[in-house]
Amino acid sequence: MKISNSPTREQFPLSARKIWKKAIASTSILGIFIPLVFLFVVWKAFFSFGKITPENTLNYVWMGIFIFVGFLLFLFLCSYLYQRWYFAVYFYDLTEDHIIIRKGPITPKEITIPYERVQDVYVDQDLWDRIFGLYDVHLSSATVSSGMEAHIDGVMKTAADGLKQTLLQKVHERISQKKQSI
Repeated sequence: MKISNSPTREQFPLSARKIWKKAIASTSILGIFIPLVFLFVVWKAFFSFGKITPENTLNYVWMGIFIFVGFLLFLFLCSYLYQRWYFAVYFYDLTEDHIIIRKGPITPKEITIPYERVQDVYVDQDLWDRIFGLYDVHLSSATVSSGMEAHIDGVMKTAADGLKQTLLQKVHERISQKKQSI
């Protein structure tokens, strides 16, 4: 799988930890709640039809555990492979006039923000980011979607700080140029 590279991504690379973070986070959310609800429904159905008796309860418990663990492993594998693909096609670049962020392997989304429109650049972490030592670099503009779409997630601390400083410097330069031309 060829990784979408740009000069910016080479200078401030995404961390491969992002793949593990996303795979584990999505597996933990989907992989625990969905099977538990399914097992509860099946368990209730078997009890109501008299299929489970005290003698065979242990067999059903082991079968349920085996199905649950198998489902978690399958879900994790699918999530991991998808996240590797997502990581490979994730593209961001700081051009002369714009910030370009393109992500999503199946339905790619691209956001292009002129430096003049950037109002704030900030770095943050969610719980999973803290566990994996990752950071997200967010770009705020006047648009509603900027908070959700305009961010580069899954970089290490040095890359996040470097991206932030570079972005702020380019924004400042662009605003200074615009003021001088007026």
